Amino acid sequence: MKQDGHIDWNLLVRGMDGVLSGEEKELFEEWMADPEHRKYYERMVAEWNGDAVHETNMPRVLSKLDVMLRERRRQRRLVLRRRWLGWSAAAVLLIGIGGMFMIPDRQPEVTDMPVAEIIPGESKAILMLADGTSVNLDKTTDTSRLAVGVAEIARNEGKVTFADDEGAGEEAYNTVIIPKGGEYHVVLSDKSEIWLNADSKLQFPVNFRGGERRVILSGEAYFKVAHDAKHPFVVETDLGNVRVYGTEFNVKRYADEKEIKTTLVDGSVGFCKKDDRENYIKIKPGYQVSYENGGDAVVRKVKIDNEIAWKGKQFRFERCPLDEIMNDVMRWYDVDITFGDEALKKLYFTGTLNRYAKIESLLRFFEAGCDIRFEIKGRSIIVMRK
Repeated sequence: MKQDGHIDWNLLVRGMDGVLSGEEKELFEEWMADPEHRKYYERMVAEWNGDAVHETNMPRVLSKLDVMLRERRRQRRLVLRRRWLGWSAAAVLLIGIGGMFMIPDRQPEVTDMPVAEIIPGESKAILMLADGTSVNLDKTTDTSRLAVGVAEIARNEGKVTFADDEGAGEEAYNTVIIPKGGEYHVVLSDKSEIWLNADSKLQFPVNFRGGERRVILSGEAYFKVAHDAKHPFVVETDLGNVRVYGTEFNVKRYADEKEIKTTLVDGSVGFCKKDDRENYIKIKPGYQVSYENGGDAVVRKVKIDNEIAWKGKQFRFERCPLDEIMNDVMRWYDVDITFGDEALKKLYFTGTLNRYAKIESLLRFFEAGCDIRFEIKGRSIIVMRK
């Protein structure tokens, strides 16, 4: 913490999570001793947990914060420009807190971010059963629990559970499609659980027969596979397959991205390229195997919390380029984001944000970390230099 009362945003987040080290806790408590700081922290906690949706003063508070940040930005413009030249503008997301609620009546003119009806994603999906039945699973469904064939839908829980269909043929498949701005929880007939992220599709047989349990994925999903050593579980994608026996892991393979990433949380998995079905590369918990078509598979140690943050209702990124972050934002908020300057795509940011926050609040954090701004027009957003 600096003498002027500023504190690292990530320190506040760690305080909410209760994972501060001894030294961090001392800094945190020293900063919280100021009543104005405590008032801001309480507002931040409420906003983070989604409890401040009806806080009528929140736009005014954020507007005042913008004024203060603009003043701070003038003082550090030279430093930021040097970072621009080196393409290392890592946004530590430092939020200037001191004096936030004591801004003079005469304030510099502020241009407010255009207001758009853009809300975060929610539980919704399209269920297509093997018999041709199609059901939209969203908040417009007029029942909290619905049975369709072998599928039992708990809409209020965002969950669909499947049972075996003894009358179905061997080649019968069910399909769950998650649109942009959606997510859903699927329980297969073998009791394996799958959480599907936005803009994803999962295909799976009505009955698991034969020597393996095979599903087909496009997009991103977190798997908690029921243990069955005699029947390995296989996740098939267009770039390669992931083979497991009973474990928890995340697979990310979007068609508009170059690579597939498999991150192991617990157990053991192996990955093989699509054209090499026999040579599986095994990884241990805490590791990720990634593969780009035509290249070699790469295994590296990762921070699991960053890779599966979406399942925990967060965006987490560490020195991640802005274009990759915006890809996730586009899918979750169902918006179109373009860059007014291609060079802005390679600005690197570090931070943890609430996945269920209003998009205006989320974008302000990126503006605070660097000299960029977001122009919202309907469901289109342009990233521009200030």
